[in-house]
Amino acid sequence: MDDRSEAELVRVLAGVAEAAPVPGPDLLEAVRRRRERRRHRRVRSALAVAGVVAVVGGGTAAAQVFSHRGGEGPVLGDVTVTASPEGTEDPAREPEPSPAAPRPEIRPAAEVWPAAVSKIPAKAADGWKYRPVAALSATELLLSAESSFEKAGRLEVYDTAAGRSTVLTEMPGPAGVKGYYAQTVEPGAEYVVWWGETPNDRDRWADFWVAPRSGGPARRVGEVTGDLAEVERIGVTADAVVWSVRSGGVHRLPLAGGAPERVAGTDGLHLLSWPWAVDLATGAEAGGGDGNQTRTVNLETGEVIEIPLPEGARGVRCGPVWCFGRMEEGSFVQRTDGSGHEVLRGDVDNGGWPLLGDRFGRLQAPVRPGEAEYVPVAAVHDPVSGAFAGISAMSEDGAGGFGTGTSSSPPSIVYWDEDGKNVRTCRTARPEDASGPAEASVHPEAGVSCTTTGKGGGKTFTVLNLLAVPETE
Repeated sequence: MDDRSEAELVRVLAGVAEAAPVPGPDLLEAVRRRRERRRHRRVRSALAVAGVVAVVGGGTAAAQVFSHRGGEGPVLGDVTVTASPEGTEDPAREPEPSPAAPRPEIRPAAEVWPAAVSKIPAKAADGWKYRPVAALSATELLLSAESSFEKAGRLEVYDTAAGRSTVLTEMPGPAGVKGYYAQTVEPGAEYVVWWGETPNDRDRWADFWVAPRSGGPARRVGEVTGDLAEVERIGVTADAVVWSVRSGGVHRLPLAGGAPERVAGTDGLHLLSWPWAVDLATGAEAGGGDGNQTRTVNLETGEVIEIPLPEGARGVRCGPVWCFGRMEEGSFVQRTDGSGHEVLRGDVDNGGWPLLGDRFGRLQAPVRPGEAEYVPVAAVHDPVSGAFAGISAMSEDGAGGFGTGTSSSPPSIVYWDEDGKNVRTCRTARPEDASGPAEASVHPEAGVSCTTTGKGGGKTFTVLNLLAVPETE
């Protein structure tokens, strides 16, 4: 496993920590040291999280990992968190379902929204691997093509109706810069923008690139250093690159050249999707947790939406119109003005920012293996129509995964590899597995150690394009 993959596993572990027992001190210390060495780096969610947790059972959490820039196969990490003795449960026993969160049957996305689901190749004609970025329309998908792991070399547009792709632009790196990697890509109305950095050194430096959305050569807009290089999310307008930094605040860099400028009135704000900003960090490190968003701000018009929160609400995340969160009664959805409040059929996925596209929310699997004929890994909820659509499928042993588009805005693509098989294996912890002094031993009730690995697949992705979902009441 290379250095960048290890960092991604750390990020996914942070997202599953709330659902898993507390890991041992050795793992926590290793994670702390890793984060300290990379504290200057920009991290993603997102994601959006572009990973997913496999079923957690009996005191052990196994995480299936897609890279933060999307899935490629599947890419699986053998990540294991073993329960401490005092947190151990019988691994064969599932916890009792909460009466406040019923688990009805969920149909696959291809049955709920057939026009929005399609198959695309996982590789370009020259063998470069695709990573889905965003939906551009109901039939057009923006993909990045990589010559090697996370080394994006060009952007392509795949037409799901025609079944073919065209090159939108090449993604060159700056001359003379070693260890450069392009990071998140974001489509705008007229341009596609992305930023890059040298993540394997300690330089606090980033640069920005744009290309016409209609296709054509990319050009470098400029570079930033220091705090301005702690890029969190990015966007593009008709005349500027815009981005927020992890400490808060939104900045712009004119496409015509010039110095970066701070957007007035954005102290403490974080870009969500231009022109919308929120008062809660939107990067990967802030993806989970119980903190609530309380404001959504339109940076073009100055409109401020103050969000009324139900008593006991936690983990509330909002777009321009819809919010998802959790409370004692279960997960919920409501409009930003507080209307339309409804308790949902599943738990809001707190492994990352749960918003998808312009209005959708991501839920953890509402059913478990053995409870229904079809058990999704996760579900997508459309609050406008009230529909729930299942994503991917869990195997009998609870393994499964999916990826989300790697755009800076909440992902408009969800995808998975139907031909890949996910295998989960568990074993009882042994004394030789213990770390620390030679005399240390594993407690007899320390639980089991489980790993998830992938086999086969890698030829096609099944894609749910949220721009192709009809907006009907």
